[in-house]
Amino acid sequence: MKGTTRWALLALGCMLTGCISSGPRDVQRYYVLGDSRSSGTKAEAVRKTTLLLAPTTISGFYDTQGIAYSRSPGMRAYYQYHSWTESPARRVDELLAARLEHSGAFRTVASAMSAVRGDLVLSTYLAELYHDASADPGSGRVSLTAELTDPARRMLLARRTFAASASAPSYDAPGAVQALNQALGTLLDELVAWIDETAPR
Repeated sequence: MKGTTRWALLALGCMLTGCISSGPRDVQRYYVLGDSRSSGTKAEAVRKTTLLLAPTTISGFYDTQGIAYSRSPGMRAYYQYHSWTESPARRVDELLAARLEHSGAFRTVASAMSAVRGDLVLSTYLAELYHDASADPGSGRVSLTAELTDPARRMLLARRTFAASASAPSYDAPGAVQALNQALGTLLDELVAWIDETAPR
């Protein structure tokens, strides 16, 4: 009887201190923010100019690896156990550079942080990147503002805000990621076409 009581007390102690598992726990998952239309289109002609890309700035709430969602206007939160592999701003830099290099619209595309001298500078601001989950399954929404400037003349050549959305295939974080990748691909299509039309030839 004493032995049975002792084992019962040991079992209870283990449960209280976490020795006995209460079941499987969720695992943190990471997703790559991608460009669903990474191939893009080629420009009609190559300019003999160098385009410098300033690092993308981003709204404070989205300057994180958290994947944002909204269930009502004016409300934002992050998915638990689901994150981006890196900051969305840094990823947009990579995807935009790849798009512009592939388009062949400029002789050179380089970072404004490099030692390369450029004829034009493109600055981008990522205002929103979230899953609009106000209705099932919701949609991915992306908003970005771009400015094209001539640094030699210190002149703003053009400024435009782009917004794109895409339906989510499921009402969860994986569905949100697919929708955001689709929306970002559409936005980059419009942005690269605008740069090609706006930049001096």
